[in-house]
Amino acid sequence: MRDGGKAAGGQAVAALLAAAFMQLLDVGIVNVAVPTIQSSLGSSFAGLESIIAGYQVAFAVSLLPAARLGDRYGRRRLFLVGVGAFAAFSGLAGAATTTGMLVAARILSGVAAGVMFPQVISIIQSSFDVDSRRRLFGLYGTTIGVATVAGPLIGGLLIRADLAHLSWRLIFYVNVPIGVYALAAGAANLPETKAGKAGLDLLGGLLSAAGTAMLVMGLLLGHQLGWPVWLKAELATSPLVLAAFWLLQRRRQRRGLTALVSQGLLTSSGFGAGAALFLIVFLGLAPFFFALSIFLQEGNSFSPLMAGLASAPFAIGTAAASLFTARARTGSRSLMILGLGILAGSMGLLIAELGRVSGQMSLEALVPPLTLAGIGLGLFIGPASVTTLQNVALEEAGSASGVITTLQQLGGALGVALISLVFFTFFAANGSGAARAELPAVTAQLRTLSIPQSFVSEGESAFVTCIADRTAQKDVNKLPQSCLIIGGAIEQAPIAASLKSKLMSLLLADGDSAVGRDFVRSLRETLGYEIVIFVAAILVLFVAPASRPRPAADELPNEATPGL
Repeated sequence: MRDGGKAAGGQAVAALLAAAFMQLLDVGIVNVAVPTIQSSLGSSFAGLESIIAGYQVAFAVSLLPAARLGDRYGRRRLFLVGVGAFAAFSGLAGAATTTGMLVAARILSGVAAGVMFPQVISIIQSSFDVDSRRRLFGLYGTTIGVATVAGPLIGGLLIRADLAHLSWRLIFYVNVPIGVYALAAGAANLPETKAGKAGLDLLGGLLSAAGTAMLVMGLLLGHQLGWPVWLKAELATSPLVLAAFWLLQRRRQRRGLTALVSQGLLTSSGFGAGAALFLIVFLGLAPFFFALSIFLQEGNSFSPLMAGLASAPFAIGTAAASLFTARARTGSRSLMILGLGILAGSMGLLIAELGRVSGQMSLEALVPPLTLAGIGLGLFIGPASVTTLQNVALEEAGSASGVITTLQQLGGALGVALISLVFFTFFAANGSGAARAELPAVTAQLRTLSIPQSFVSEGESAFVTCIADRTAQKDVNKLPQSCLIIGGAIEQAPIAASLKSKLMSLLLADGDSAVGRDFVRSLRETLGYEIVIFVAAILVLFVAPASRPRPAADELPNEATPGL
């Protein structure tokens, strides 16, 4: 490869990874700013949900149609359109003056991200040779790991910095310079590739978008909305819409028409198993950080910034392991099995660390398990991408990238819904036990204050009821009626007035301690879900037939850039 070509290749890679980083960063960065946005715009709870879910749903439904459009009209062209639109709509989100304006900007940003993101994998697959792709997917894995955990950290730092008094608006404005760079570098250095025979499947696009939107929206909003009947009906209907989409794809294939997802793609050696593997792994990956964030902020009193810092070891581990896989000569299958095994082991280590917690969990205790988890993901993600895509025909590159990214989104949304059900079920069930474990401290404090024995016995029973009710409700920081009754009883108790406020403070502190104890136990039990998911992914690797790469002769189209 000529020196100029290598330089162009490096700039092209930088453009692709900058765009991927920007999109992945945007997924996590908003969550940290939710309280600030609510205060600034006076947003309702439903409005806040729409700001987050609107983006994710719009992103998910855009992936498959956009991937096929890239095949037809040019992957570079769609990439540049998506990057430019994403930067512009991010700027619009930062300038929003109402919740409705912000929701609209987020939905448009999600569509732009859906147009841009599948082109990243498609361009890597169609524009670089096998060795370069291995290195690129290693860098891509690094980008995923760093961006996933950097979102909350960067969001917390930007909000705290409050540059020019822009507050939460900075989390959207930060995308603008990244997008401008990716747009300029991509326009100057990315090659154009397309699949000449690619056609349009408008009905397929409509059915895939509708089915995906119904499924993802239902899974994302179910717990927050309390699973209303209409949402359950929507979830129940979504498989029927997706089944109609699948039947349409088969019919178009039989008639020789272009489909969004071709049967040949799914029967391509290694792709079906690889796609299933991505779905399974993301069933565990996204919900892990969801559960950890709830634990750290709600149950361990971490600020959003501290919670972001706690995830830094994961990013470091992912980056280091991904760079290793980019240069490794070890078989991809071996690296994937090793990575998934380390991921499962890291969950076991975190369970053990939680078992030693008395009071708050420290940042230092999180470093070993999260570093291991990052190493596990880094060893898996690059080799999995190479293995899944190595036998995909160039004309199917867009469809393949759309399917993989859609499955990652579906896996993440389904995983969050499942782990919410698992975690909060454990949390409610463990409430009474956590309260009883705290009773010795409660009783000792009551007796220290010379509270009458009859009042002590009543107080113990009321305390257990209060904590059980508090952990069974949606907002654990809100005191239920049974807890408020305790306050009224203290006011009327036959004890000195000087002791009443002190007693109330002690019981509130004991209540928080019991809830924290419940969080620890519930997270320990919930992490068993994570181990099951990663072990299931290992079993898929053992059961699935080994994928062998196709001959190198037909790897690249004539117009592709083969070097890195």
